[in-house]
Amino acid sequence: MRIAHLSDLHYTHLTWNPFRLFSKRILGNLNWLLTRHSVFCYEQLDTLPQLFQELGVDLILLAGDLTTTALKEEYKKAEHLIQQFSSPWLAVPGNHDHYTYRSFKNRHFYRFFSTPPSAAPLTLVKEGIELHRIAPNWWLIALDTARATNPYSSQGLFTEEQEAHLQKLLLKIPAGDSVICLNHYPFFPQPSFRHNLQRKEALQALLEKSPQVRLYLQGHTHRHTIADLQEKNLPILLDSGSCVQKQKGTWNLIDLMPDHCAISAYQWRDGTWTPFRKEIIPWKRKQGPNGMEKDSISNAQDVANAAQARQDTSF
Repeated sequence: MRIAHLSDLHYTHLTWNPFRLFSKRILGNLNWLLTRHSVFCYEQLDTLPQLFQELGVDLILLAGDLTTTALKEEYKKAEHLIQQFSSPWLAVPGNHDHYTYRSFKNRHFYRFFSTPPSAAPLTLVKEGIELHRIAPNWWLIALDTARATNPYSSQGLFTEEQEAHLQKLLLKIPAGDSVICLNHYPFFPQPSFRHNLQRKEALQALLEKSPQVRLYLQGHTHRHTIADLQEKNLPILLDSGSCVQKQKGTWNLIDLMPDHCAISAYQWRDGTWTPFRKEIIPWKRKQGPNGMEKDSISNAQDVANAAQARQDTSF
C-alpha cells in the first residue's frame, strides 16, 4: 500500500472585518503579513493531485493545519485542493483549524472535511478518535487533539477519554495486524511549552505498550523528520514538514511492506517535487500475547532527543 503523508498547508484568507478580527485572528493575520507570506507558496500545492495520481498513491493522510485562522474562505481553498485528489483521503485538524473558540465549539472543520464511516462507533467530530481499516492487516487510528487556545498558545490536549478509547481500540485490533496513528501533535516535548501536547506522556506510554502501532504520522513542527524509535519501544515517527514552504516544502511517500516500510521524502526544488531522502526501515517491534509490550516507559526527553537528532538539518 502506498500512502502520501502531508501537513500544514496553511491556506490563508486575510480579513479586515472587525467582527472577525475581534479574536486570535488578528495575530494570525499579522503573523502571515510579517513572516509567512514571504515563505509560503500555494501554487506548489496545485501540482500534488496530478503527482499523487502518477505515483499511484492509494491513500492520502493530512495531519492538520489545512488553514491559518479557521475562516470559511480558508476551508474552501483547502477543500478545493482535496476535491482534486483521485485517491481516498483522511484529514485531522491542527491548532490552526480550531483557531478560535467559536470555530472549535461549532466544529467548523468537519463541515468541510468529513471522514468516511468509522470501523468503530467513534468519530473525530464527537469523541476525537476514529478507527479505519485501510488495507488487509492494516488499520488507521486518527486523533483530534487540537483545541482553541489563548492568543499566545498552540497547545493540544490528549484527553483521558481519548486515552480510554484508544486503549480499547488497540485491544480490538486482530492479532498480527498493524496500525498507523495519525495526529497533528508530536508526543514528545517541543522547544516551547506553548506548542506542546498536554498529556503527551499518557499518549507515549500507551504507544510504548502497543507494538502493533507501527507508524506515528504528525505535523505541527514544520520540520521534516524520519525517526526510527522502535528501539525505545515506540513506533517509527514521521513528520511531513510543511508542504507549502518555498524551497523547503516537504511531504512523505510511504510504501507499506510485510517486513518493512519504504519512505521517500519529497521536497519542492526548482519548481518541482523532487525526492531528497529515502529510507527503508524494517519492522522491529514484537507483539506479546495480547499485542502489548511490558517494557518500562522511556524517558520523554530521551525520546525527544532521538527524534530531534533525526530531523533534517539541511534546511
